[in-house]
Amino acid sequence: MMNSESSSQPGVAPGVEPAPTKVPMRTKLLWGAGGAADNIVYNGLANLVLPIFNVGLGIDAVKLGFAMGIPRFLDAITDPLIGNISDNTRSRWGRRRPYIFVGIILTGILLALLFNPGRGWSEGSVFAWFLAVSCLLYVSYAVFVIPYSALGLEITSDYNERTRVLAWRPILGLVAGLGVPWLYKLCFVLGDTEAEGARFVAIFMGGAAIVLGLLPALFIKENPAAMHAAQTPLLSALRTTFTNRAFLLLTGSTLCILLGIFLAAPLGLYVSIYHVFGGSKESASVITGWAGTGGMVSGLMGVPLGAWLSGRLGKRHAALALLSLALLSVPLHWWMFTPANPWLLLVPTFVFGLAINGCFLVGSSMLGDVCDADELESGQRREGVYSASLEFGKKCAIALSTVLVGFVLAAAGFSAKAIHQTPETIMALRGGQVLVLGLSVVGALVLIFFYPLSHQRATEIRRLLAERASARGTPRI
Repeated sequence: MMNSESSSQPGVAPGVEPAPTKVPMRTKLLWGAGGAADNIVYNGLANLVLPIFNVGLGIDAVKLGFAMGIPRFLDAITDPLIGNISDNTRSRWGRRRPYIFVGIILTGILLALLFNPGRGWSEGSVFAWFLAVSCLLYVSYAVFVIPYSALGLEITSDYNERTRVLAWRPILGLVAGLGVPWLYKLCFVLGDTEAEGARFVAIFMGGAAIVLGLLPALFIKENPAAMHAAQTPLLSALRTTFTNRAFLLLTGSTLCILLGIFLAAPLGLYVSIYHVFGGSKESASVITGWAGTGGMVSGLMGVPLGAWLSGRLGKRHAALALLSLALLSVPLHWWMFTPANPWLLLVPTFVFGLAINGCFLVGSSMLGDVCDADELESGQRREGVYSASLEFGKKCAIALSTVLVGFVLAAAGFSAKAIHQTPETIMALRGGQVLVLGLSVVGALVLIFFYPLSHQRATEIRRLLAERASARGTPRI
C-alpha cells in the first residue's frame, strides 16, 4: 500500500532492505491535530468527572464508579465492530475519514451536554443523566478514535519513520493538554460553584475537540491501495487478532499501565486535597493544575526521548528502559506528597509523565509492526481491528478502574460529605496510590520483556512484504 502524500518506492530486489520513506511535515501535523482533540476529550473527562459529580454534586462514589464504568464496557464491546466496519468500508471519501468526521462532531456535542444537567434536579436525576449521556458519548468517541488511530498506522511502514509520524499525536495532544489540568480551577472561576462553572468549561471543551478533530478528516488523504484490499469478516478478524502473541503482550502491558494510572490518579487527587491541603479543594485545584501542567511538559519531553531511544535501542528495549524509569519514580509519590512542602509533588508527576508518555509512543509504533507481521502471515491489512482491539482492552482496564476506585474509596473510609478525613483514611489513600502504580509498572515490564518483534525481525518483515508487493506489481505504504 502507498500513502498518496509520500513518494513511492520502486520494486525492491530480493534480500535488499526497502529504502527509508519520508512523510511530509504537513501530513504529520494534520494527523497529530486529532491527538489534541483526543486529549481534550479523554483527559478532560478524567480530570473533571469525579471533582464535579462526586465532590461538587455529592453523588456517591460507588454509584458514580458504576456510571463511569458501564459506558466504557459498552464502548469496549462496540470497538471491534467499529474497527471491522472501518476496515471493510469502501467509499469515495475513504474508509477512515467519514467515521472520524461524524464521530468527533457527535463527541464534542455530547461532551458539552454531559456537564449540563438540569438545574435543581435531584441526585437520582443527575445520576441518570450522567449514565445515559456517557453511554452515547463513549460510543461516539469510539467512532472517532478507532478510525483515527488506524489512519495513523497506515501513513508509513518504515520502522523509524512510523515512530516519528506517530509522535505528533502525543506531541500535539500534550500541547493541547497543557490547559487540561487547569479545567478544575477554571470551573471555580466561571461559576459560583465548581459544578456551575463546569457547564461553560464543557462547552468550550466540546467545541475545541470538534475543530481539532475535523482536521485529519478533512485534509489527510487516505491510502488508495487500501481501498482494493480484501474485506474480512468480523469473527475471522477477531480470531486472528486475539491469537497474535505479540499483540497480546503489547496490549497487556498497556492495560497494566492504564489500570494503574486511572486507579491511582483519583487517589492522588484525594491525597492532595485531604492530606497535603487539609481539605481545601480550591488550594488543591491550584497545585493539581501545576502538577498536571508539569506532567504535560514532561510528556512533551518524553515523546522525543521515546523516539530517540527507539532509534538507538529498538522499540522493545526502549520500552523496557522507560518503564524502569517510571518504576523508580513510584516511591516518590509517598515521600513527596507532603503538607510540609506541597510543591514537591511536582517531582514524581514530572518523572512518571516523562517515562510513560515516551513509552506510549513506542507502544503505538510497535502496534504498526504487529500489523506488518499480520500482513505477512495473512496478506491483509487490519489496522482498524487491531486499533479497536487495543482500544477494547484499554477501555476494559479504564472501566474496571473507574468501578474499583469507588470501592477503594469506600474501603479507605472516605466520606465525600466530610471536610476532613481520618488519619487512617488518609494513610490508606496514600498507600493505595503507591501500591497501584508500582504493581502496574511491574506488570508492564514483565510483559514487554517477552515481546517477540525485535528491530531486526520487524525490518525483515518489512523487506519481505516489499518483495511480495514488487513481485505482484502492487504498491505498498
